[in-house]
Amino acid sequence: MATRLEFEQTFPGPADRVLALLQDPGFVVAKAEATKAFDIAVEVDEGPEGAASVTSTRSMPAEVPSYATAFVGEHLTITETQVWSAPAADGTATATVTVDFHAPLTYTGTITLRPSGDATVLVNRGEFKASVPFVGGKVERVAAEMTEKYLAKESEVGAAWLAG
Repeated sequence: MATRLEFEQTFPGPADRVLALLQDPGFVVAKAEATKAFDIAVEVDEGPEGAASVTSTRSMPAEVPSYATAFVGEHLTITETQVWSAPAADGTATATVTVDFHAPLTYTGTITLRPSGDATVLVNRGEFKASVPFVGGKVERVAAEMTEKYLAKESEVGAAWLAG
């Protein structure tokens, strides 16, 4: 059984600026650093008309309960890939997301970006799947909680980036 994630973010500014922000390697590094990540690498492959693939790899302290430490160690290395569609005429865009935690845990999902007045809303939906006997559900729930904190920090860093 998998643990579902649904998390909404709001960024100040129009959808085209927010999409450009999410595809900016400097921003990807800044948000990773804001969450205590290190050894950060970002690769952006631009496609036609605003489509892009953004792959980032980062390491960070594994702030997990003791039962999960045996599975993940002291640090997590996370590889995240977002494959963004070209934006539609109304500014909406979608991304497929895969996250490999280099542990017996994965995440697959989508991000939907849509204009909302003077702001842009991102809806993150997906599932965590841990292949750990007996405690897999607990590991998935911890990962979902940590991801919500990461996305909240991304919103905070993004708002400051867009304002600057």
